Amino acid sequence: MEPKLAALLAIGELTAADLVLSVVAVALGAFAAVSPRRAAEIWGSERLRNMTSERQALFVRWWRIFGIFLFAGGVLFAHSIALSRH
Repeated sequence: MEPKLAALLAIGELTAADLVLSVVAVALGAFAAVSPRRAAEIWGSERLRNMTSERQALFVRWWRIFGIFLFAGGVLFAHSIALSRH
């Protein structure tokens, strides 16, 4: 093992998993917040196709809100990890 990698692993067992979880949450949240219609088509395609246009607009709006909360949650989780390490 390289010394740098060993030092990273010595900080805590869940450091790598926490970092991955934060990055995934931020990435998916940013995608859903920036492009809610595309996110709804990917993850809620069957529901989206069966809705009226008014319901689709509301569904897409909730996807944007979900993306914002997911993004913020990932950032706050990463921030809390950084604060707990120091």
